[in-house]
Amino acid sequence: MTTLSQLEHTGAFIERHIGPSPAQQEAMLNAVGAASLSELITAIVPADIQLPGAPAVGDPLTEHQALAELKAIASRNLRYKSCIGMGYTPVLTPPVILRNMLENPGWYTAYTPYQPEVSQGRLEALLNFQQVTLDLTGLDIASASLLDEATAAAEAMAMAKRVSKLKNANRFFVAEDIHPQTLDVVRTRAETFGFEVVVDKAARVLDHQDVFGVLLQQVGTTGEVHDYIADP
Repeated sequence: MTTLSQLEHTGAFIERHIGPSPAQQEAMLNAVGAASLSELITAIVPADIQLPGAPAVGDPLTEHQALAELKAIASRNLRYKSCIGMGYTPVLTPPVILRNMLENPGWYTAYTPYQPEVSQGRLEALLNFQQVTLDLTGLDIASASLLDEATAAAEAMAMAKRVSKLKNANRFFVAEDIHPQTLDVVRTRAETFGFEVVVDKAARVLDHQDVFGVLLQQVGTTGEVHDYIADP
């Protein structure tokens, strides 16, 4: 007689799993000289980290039951407000951007047979972002990438040196309230290039000579917002 638990078909995930067949597993085990997967694992995994037995994961669940259990576990997470500063601040994403960009599958759906990956949609999104930046700022050039802020600052330093008309200048000015993680990366990159990093108050930037670039933090690492046009 078939029970209700058998009708739930808890083995559906195993059936959907795409992996080597028993014959393929045997062929691979023969190739490495192991009689079974257990013997292979015992030979490879150090004994001090092997479990004495199978983990107690409980009875198998259906997909619906597993999702419900995961949601119940996730609901116990507590969300706290971070006050550490250093650039880690809440971000308000406009719904028009959220829906038409981040939640739009057109950006991450493979639409060419020769490159079935997210990179093409991502590159198109970056291109559009660069164009919007040009339109809003009136700049001659804008760049967008997936770099973090610290790495982007180091790349900007290198670019500033390449385009600087002061060919003999070898000093890069950094405002003293820059995020510490940004300053660490800039200093590391500057060391490889042979640049000198000068850290001082932003208002004193003109007091330093032979500077080929300046890095300012609009919102300082303590949360202070700067208006560099108004500042003396």
